[in-house]
Amino acid sequence: MNQNIALVRVSSLSQKDNTSLDHQKTKILQYCEFKGLSVHSFIEEIESGGKETRIGLELLRKLVHEGNVKRVIVYNLSRFSRDLFYGLKYLRFLTEHGIQLISIQENLDTESIAGRLTLQLLLGISQFERETISERMLSGKASKHKAGLRSGGGIPYGYYYNDAGQLVMDAVHKKTIRFIFRRWIQLADLTKTKRMQTLLFELKRRGYKYSHDRNFKPFNVKYILKNAHYAGLMITKNLGTIKHSYESVISERYFNRVQATFA
Repeated sequence: MNQNIALVRVSSLSQKDNTSLDHQKTKILQYCEFKGLSVHSFIEEIESGGKETRIGLELLRKLVHEGNVKRVIVYNLSRFSRDLFYGLKYLRFLTEHGIQLISIQENLDTESIAGRLTLQLLLGISQFERETISERMLSGKASKHKAGLRSGGGIPYGYYYNDAGQLVMDAVHKKTIRFIFRRWIQLADLTKTKRMQTLLFELKRRGYKYSHDRNFKPFNVKYILKNAHYAGLMITKNLGTIKHSYESVISERYFNRVQATFA
């Protein structure tokens, strides 16, 4: 049976109402009622539109191969794909199988050559917008990095934001972190396994906890020992390493001594 399949997608569940799954479904159903079309099923995705492989698209591909698809309906082209190469690749796949793609917001479909050409142009515009946003984010990230400020990611253990919005080090956690680095060096005669076991035992005996209700685990200790942030260094992907503007816990030289034990 040739079906009309509606594809709805958001990058995350927190997307605003005008792009939510329910909003897209409503608009698609309204369009199909006006055009006298039936929607046989919806394929829902919560994934980035810039990915080549998506669960929803793979399901749609399977239905196409089984000969069960006549039309694919999307609210707008960005819901179909945000990557020019992948979008055109999948558009060609649908065209080769005689399947019509309808994009409601742009009022376009692939029944005609003109429609297919226009969709290709809009896919290019969609990718341009996506890359522009990425460049702006990277520019802001680079500016913060140059200033020694964090631009995202998880906050290292021991730091917290105070009432003024500043990232500061908790005094108790600072003591704990220094103890971990110091004892790791002092226990250098032991094997790594025995050293970790001894350190975990001593942390528990002293009442040092990773959180108020949880003792340290091996991966918590290793995360601390390998985190250059405690030595005043900030490592940002694609931007390199720089001295950060926050309070450090140990010297860079001492940090390097610890890293040598993992070599």
